[in-house]
Amino acid sequence: MFDRHREIVNSIEGLDDMEKEFLYSALNLHGHICGGMPMGYVAGLAALKALSCEREKNMDKFVIINVGDKHAAGCFADGVQFATGCTFGKGVMKKEAKGKWTFMLVDKVNEKAVKVKIKPELLKKAFSAPFITEYRIKGVKPTDVPAEVAEPAFKRPFALKLEDIVDVEGPFEFKVSKGKSCFNIQVCETCGDAIAENYARIVDGKIVCLDCFPY
Repeated sequence: MFDRHREIVNSIEGLDDMEKEFLYSALNLHGHICGGMPMGYVAGLAALKALSCEREKNMDKFVIINVGDKHAAGCFADGVQFATGCTFGKGVMKKEAKGKWTFMLVDKVNEKAVKVKIKPELLKKAFSAPFITEYRIKGVKPTDVPAEVAEPAFKRPFALKLEDIVDVEGPFEFKVSKGKSCFNIQVCETCGDAIAENYARIVDGKIVCLDCFPY
């Protein structure tokens, strides 16, 4: 599997070595070959380019993404995460479920942001392609879609110009409220779970977690 993923990624033109490495990692983590994840990856690269910034390594940027659930957009979100480096795990990606293939990338340090959306005409083409119409819509799992259908779908976004894939609004000013991160740990006196101090509550003089908080 990994060798085939490497072959697919290396066959894509227009990406530098670092972008290929992250795309390869994204494909391995994502788990299947499709057109949605690379579409998000390309959109993420477009956002970075529009903000004139690099992929996030710390927590100096964040993404608000507007995908929802059960509408074939989770793959898109994975691509945006890997391209931008703004991940749910780091707490720098937030989902505002609107059922859209859109997101905003915010540079907290410079207080600038861009909005990115996939062009509707491109989405219509993607959803009328065999990957969807002949397989996914009929309940076929992504990993069971034949390679001759899945791999062209994966490569397609990289064969297009950015302006044919996304519309970008910005950069524009975006004020960011600043707060501190919590590095203190408490232990719930009811269930015994370790919790971050900023999520602890006091009930009758006892430290409790949200699961044990009665109100």
